[in-house]
Formats: sequence, C-alpha cells, structure tokens
Amino acid sequence: MRQSEKLRQIGLGAQLQQLRQKAGLSTRSVAKSLGISPSSVNRNELGLRSPSKEEVSALCALYGVVGEDKEALLEKVGDSTETAAWLANGVPDELASLMVLEREAVAITDVQASLIPGLAHTADYARLVLGSGAASGIDLERRVATRLGRQAMLSHPRAPDASFFIEESALHRTLGNPRVLADQLEYLLLLQRRDNVNIRVIPFDTEPSSSVRASFSVYELASGCSYVFVEVYRIGLFVTDASQVAAFVKVCQALDMSALDKDASTTLIRKIAEDLDDD
Repeated sequence: MRQSEKLRQIGLGAQLQQLRQKAGLSTRSVAKSLGISPSSVNRNELGLRSPSKEEVSALCALYGVVGEDKEALLEKVGDSTETAAWLANGVPDELASLMVLEREAVAITDVQASLIPGLAHTADYARLVLGSGAASGIDLERRVATRLGRQAMLSHPRAPDASFFIEESALHRTLGNPRVLADQLEYLLLLQRRDNVNIRVIPFDTEPSSSVRASFSVYELASGCSYVFVEVYRIGLFVTDASQVAAFVKVCQALDMSALDKDASTTLIRKIAEDLDDD
C-alpha cells in the first residue's frame, strides 16, 4: 500500500470512530449490525484495515450520515489517485488524522521555528496562540481543550518517544504576556523530566545551514512507515512519499547534531524562566 493511501485510511478511520461515538454505539453493536467482527470495526477505526464502500455506506446509514457528508466519506475509500502530499481539508479532518498518528506513533519528532510545540502547551499559552486567529469564545475554548487533551498520550503506558526541537527565539517570545511565557517554560521543565520526552533547544548561534526554515512533525509508526505534517500559515500539509519524508528526517538528524543536549537545554530554559520571574 502506498503511504498516501495509508494516511488517508488512518484519517477515514478516525472519522468513523468519531461518528460511532457521536451516535452512542459500541464497537460490538456496530459489528453485530454489519455482520462483521468487533475486531474488524476496531481495525477500521485504527486505520489498520481498509473498509469497502459497501461497509462505509452501511456505517453511514447506521450513524445517520447522509448527503454531502456521506459522499465525502465514500470518496475516501479506495481512491488511489491522490498525490503523495495533499492539503488537509478543514480542521476536523486535520485534527482527526493528527490524533490518530499521535496515538499510533512509536516516535514523534516536532520541530518548531517560532513557537512552543502544541503538544507541550499550557492552557494559557495555547489560548494566546489559538486566539491570534479567528477563534474566539466557545470555539477557542474547544480548540484549547482539544489541544490539551492530545497531550495525554505523552503519559500513556505505550507513550511514544517525543523529541521537541525548539528555536531559542521561541523561548523569549512573550506573545504579549510574560507571565504566561514564564509558566509555559516551567511546564517545559516539568515535561523534560519524563523519560520519553526530550526537549532540545536550537541556540541563536547555530549555523544557518542547521536553522529551522519551517515547523513540522515526523511520526514514526511501529510498521516502520513515517509521515510528516507541515503547517504553514495555518494550512496543514501531509507528506507521505518516502523520499520526501526522508528529506525531513535528514533535517532532524542535522538538528540532533547542532541543538543543545537535554541537560544543556534544561539549564537554558530554567535560566530564561528565572529571568522572566525577576522582571
């Protein structure tokens, strides 16, 4: 299976899971209605099995999905004409795919050029970042809650190894609220204590060839396949072609050589946090 097909399958599975949960149905009851095993339902939702159009059509009937929403789901089944890199259409689809990748990954590498990584946000910092766009009120709080909820996988028994490369400039960017940044840096220090978390700072004096030109995340699955998610101007781009993914992995390897190690990064983050407290 092409990697692009696999990623689409993961995204479809996440949507099917959301629809089932919204309908208040168990995997067992769905399996009984469709005449398939509960494990098949679980595998569909995890992106480990590709359901047929007939199955998806039956699931739509079961979940009350009709019209354009149903057609959009059916279009994601068995379509091999997609390119290896495609734009994520809409926040729900994008988040669904990301959350499944985060859940299934054995290793995540997050590279950030100007901000603290989303998986390491405090609520107040996330509110400042997400509130800089069109989100406000209830919608903003929903997005903040979703972002914080995604962090739970870092403490899961099967938590992935998470490496965060952060440019030093992000540690000084207050977003208009130094107190929020200070609390955010303290939270980074707390996360850094986890055995599966490795926060690395890319110092100001890093060679230009090793500087970060775009923020992106690499997700490595147990199967050995890796996927990349790049976010530019609030537009999400999934990269699934193996040769293109390899280029991002190469950037991570270069950063591993040039960034401060875990101990030195911890020391620098603590110093910046203390300086903020003194101001």
